[in-house]
Formats: sequence, C-alpha cells, structure tokens
Amino acid sequence: MVFMKNLCEEVHPPLATSVTTAAVSLVLCLITVPGNILICVAIIKDPYHELRSSFNYFVLQLALSDVIVGIFTEPAFVVWHIGEAFNYSVMETIRIIHLTYFISCTASLLSLSALTLDRYLTVVSIRRKLSFRSVARFSAMIWLLSLTIPFAYFATGFYLFLFIFANTAVIASFVIVTFSYCRIYHKLRAQISRWRSFFHDQVASKAIAMEKQVTRAFNLILIFFILCLIPSCIMIYIINLCDACDCTLIHWLRDLQCLLTLVNCSINQFLYAWRMPNFRKAIAAILCGKSAVINRCVISSSPIKITISCNQSGRLETLEFSALRTFKHVADTTNDLSDDINIGQEPAQNVIRVTRL
Repeated sequence: MVFMKNLCEEVHPPLATSVTTAAVSLVLCLITVPGNILICVAIIKDPYHELRSSFNYFVLQLALSDVIVGIFTEPAFVVWHIGEAFNYSVMETIRIIHLTYFISCTASLLSLSALTLDRYLTVVSIRRKLSFRSVARFSAMIWLLSLTIPFAYFATGFYLFLFIFANTAVIASFVIVTFSYCRIYHKLRAQISRWRSFFHDQVASKAIAMEKQVTRAFNLILIFFILCLIPSCIMIYIINLCDACDCTLIHWLRDLQCLLTLVNCSINQFLYAWRMPNFRKAIAAILCGKSAVINRCVISSSPIKITISCNQSGRLETLEFSALRTFKHVADTTNDLSDDINIGQEPAQNVIRVTRL
C-alpha cells in the first residue's frame, strides 16, 4: 500500500461519471440556492422580531456559506463535468473549481461547528447567551480561516489537501457535533429528573415530550452528518491508499466524495431552519408581502407563581412555575427552554424557569 500512487490523473473518466456528477450538482444547486437565500432574508428582515438570537445568527452564517456553495461551487461542478463529458479542455480551470470547493465547504463545516457550540453553551453552560459581539468575532474568524487555509491546496495538490481536509475539518466537525449533542442530551435528562421532584405529572410529561422532540432533532442531524461526511472520508482514504484499484472506481469515488459533501450543504437548511415554525412564518410573511407585525398578548390577571428553593451540592437553585404567563412577540421575548434549544416549539402555557446562583 503506497500513499497517492494510483490517482489515475492521466486516465479520462467514464462518460457516465461525468454526466451523473453534472446532473446531481445541478439538482443540488437548485435546492441549495433558493432555500438558503430565503433563510438569509428571513433573519435579516425578521418581520415578527422573533429571530434575533445568537443561534439564528449562526444559522445565518451557515446559510451564507451554503449559498456560496450553491452559487459558485455547484455551478462550477456542472460546467466542468459537462466539458469533461464532451472531452473539452477543462483542466485549465480545475484549480479555481477546487479552490471554491474547499473555501465553501470549510466555511460550511466551521459554521456548523460554531452553531453546535452555541447550542452547547446555551443549554449546558451558566452563561446562557453569546453576545452579538461574540457572534461577530466567531463569524469573522470563520471567514478568515475559510479564505486562507484552502490556499495551501496550491502547495500540496488536490488529493493530498483532500486527505488533510478529511482528517482535520471533517473529523473535527464530527467530534464537536457528537460531543455537544451528547452533553445537551444528558443535561436535558438531568433537568427533567429534577423537575419531576417538584412538579406534577402534567408538567413533567410536557417536558418529556419536548425532550423527545429535541432528541429526534439531534439524531437527524447526526444521522445526516454521518451518512454524508463519514463515507466521504472513507472514499478519500481509498483514493489515496488503494494502489490496486481500477481507475474507473477511483474516478467514481473522486466525484462521489465531493457530491456527498455538497449534499450535506444542501440538507443543512432543512435540519436547522425549515423545521422551525418561526422561520416558516417569517418566510411566509416575506413571500406574501406582509408588513412587520408585532403580536402582543397581555394577560390581565396576575399569574400564580410557586417558587421553590433548594440547595444541592452548595449551589442554590430556584425553580419558578407560572400557571399563567405574560409574554410578547418582540426582540426581547422571554426565553424558555424551547427557545434556548431552538427546536421550533410554540410557547407553552405553563413554563418552568430555572435560575442558578
């Protein structure tokens, strides 16, 4: 087994490989661009003032990186592979196509990792929200890394940089996503166990139902991440390490590993934004041309509150249960647990607040 011995760069790929890659890239482009542009417009305009949070700013960051994938990388794949299918001279532009691929995919993976870390800090850490300045710093760092690191491709070549990319960006993103979601899951389970000690079964059952929905959402994200990016890493290892593989197989693996990464960029919008009712409502308002509406709902009667304090392991915890709740749909909307984890739950009539001192 010799590293990078059988790359088949001098062998022309099969016609079916080029046509399939061009067709799939075109379909992905038609899916990626409109959906992510709508998400960006929804967060920027925010007609109901419900989308201004650190989580949604990172969703905007992820959508912007995926828009770049759809506007530059996927159309470049279509044009290049069509030329490859008709035996045109396309190798002169291959470096530009590879560079746009690495820049856009690096930005998408880093945005996905930042979004996941934001959820982790929100649910697990005492400091529950990142400031807008912190989000801006993270975003600037993401684009700085995305616009500088891929230029190492000119020194290493495509296949070696692809191997490095698989062992750094992809695997690191997978570790961050898996670790964060496991910690979030265990934290929510621990919270529900404490709630059961203080509140009646109806409140606990609502919390359990919400926890199951969160778990389903996290499982979907992990499943699609694994289905798209882990096989892509395996294909990169085969391309670089298999010195006895047929050139037809090498060309198919070369294109499939790129397509799997692009598929993940197309799916992100459905996993992180389109599942949330607030996003769908904002996009519907924008498409229908409705003006911004601020819904205010004020309950005239005083809410009934039960406050229980306990000291567990030296930490004072105050749990407050409100039978009624005064709320308003504005930028400073009261954050309950479902807002914190951004799963798209509608505000519940009964709410549990947990304050740590």
